[in-house]
Amino acid sequence: MMIDDIIVVGGGNAGYVSALILHSSFPKKNIKIIQSEDIGIIGVGESSSEHFADFCRYCNIPILTLVLNAKATFKNGVYFEGWSDEDYLHNITVYNCAKASGNHFPYLHKVVAEGRPNFEMNPKGSVDNQVPLNFFNTLDHSPTHQFHFDTQALNTFLRRICEERNIEIIEDDIESVDIHSESGDIVAITGKKKYYADFFIDCSGFSRLLLNGALDVKWKSYSEYLPLNSAIAFATEEMDEYNIYTKSTARDYGWSWKIPTQDRTGNGYVFCDRFIDENQAHEEMERAYGHKIDVAKKFKFDPGRMEKAWYKNCYAVGLSQSFVEPLEATAIGSVIQQMYAFVHYLPSNSIDECNQIVNDIFDNIFDYVQAHYLVKKEDTPFWKDVKNNLKITPTLKPLLEIWKTRFPQSDDCDCKFGLFSAVNYIPILYGLNWFDIDMVAKEYDYISHLPVDKWENTKLSTLYLGHKKFINESVKIENLNKEK
Repeated sequence: MMIDDIIVVGGGNAGYVSALILHSSFPKKNIKIIQSEDIGIIGVGESSSEHFADFCRYCNIPILTLVLNAKATFKNGVYFEGWSDEDYLHNITVYNCAKASGNHFPYLHKVVAEGRPNFEMNPKGSVDNQVPLNFFNTLDHSPTHQFHFDTQALNTFLRRICEERNIEIIEDDIESVDIHSESGDIVAITGKKKYYADFFIDCSGFSRLLLNGALDVKWKSYSEYLPLNSAIAFATEEMDEYNIYTKSTARDYGWSWKIPTQDRTGNGYVFCDRFIDENQAHEEMERAYGHKIDVAKKFKFDPGRMEKAWYKNCYAVGLSQSFVEPLEATAIGSVIQQMYAFVHYLPSNSIDECNQIVNDIFDNIFDYVQAHYLVKKEDTPFWKDVKNNLKITPTLKPLLEIWKTRFPQSDDCDCKFGLFSAVNYIPILYGLNWFDIDMVAKEYDYISHLPVDKWENTKLSTLYLGHKKFINESVKIENLNKEK
């Protein structure tokens, strides 16, 4: 199959990221984006996994330029408040995690075996909003950086990068899709004009115009495994000091997020509509925040994915392909990993292999997100229902059975292009008091001779800046660079 012309249907984060990865991978191909101004953007404030920094390097986007234009702040992980009897942190950045020694994670194993606080799994600065000065030297080289963004600013920035790289962006509303009567391929899409291409990337969001709509690929729901299906989002004023983490707070009927950007704070409440409606969720947030809030967005969702991401000459990405609640900020990261898989398998036209990999990516995400709900709390009808009735996914269940008998090991989660590995589960399960500490301690006796790759504060830096001050200094540096 010769592919010269590719149309990305839909802009937003998914569309722009997809187009930029395609352009960086196949610079000789003609790539267009057809987007509608009438389609809104999900989210007020947005968070990324560490995969976004890799995307920036892959597409040659300087990190400081991103920070300035997307009104970004840094993120060390997710801080969980109220999910268990003590708060805990999931820090997934590589340099902040104890490295594996062979198949083991000896330092993390040691922390759990000794019953030390979860926060001791993380370096200085992870929860006190301090940034080591040597970040200035590693911004464009370290694989560890995660971000918080102003969603609109990020979209504007990514669009500009697309335009600078001669990716044509056309504003139009898709009214119909032409399907070849024999092959079943998409021939063209029609709005005010007819647009022909060899291949189509479906980034049309919840409308799922191509893969689900025109090609009738079915949706696979995960609602029996994930308890939430509704959300409201709202903005509040800028923080006096930026959190260096996303804050996830357990609420009566779900959880809320708090994401700092440079000029405002993005917030939201993800809940289950079997227990409360949107008005009740709104009222609960006003009680929690102690003041009136203006809900900017509200939506319902069915967690799940398409049965196939790639069918005929169409590949679905982002909300067109899947939706998982935003608990671990998997949306942008999954788009990036999905597109890496696509550009890997496109030259060989390995459709079945690519589809299996994409399905594995999302099973990996669903498993990990579900693990956050292995709670012991039952202080409301919702949490009691989660604790007693949540159905475990068929891929997570055997992992949990293994981890009842031993500590997680590095080869337990093997997912090509996946977002999460065994090390990601350790701080979450430990925070939820899931591990049998006596079992972990006995096991640690056998591996205590292994080197403990524990970071020391002096290894990072003896000098720290507050997160907001560091961001302000970063912006100054970028502005000076622009003036040169």
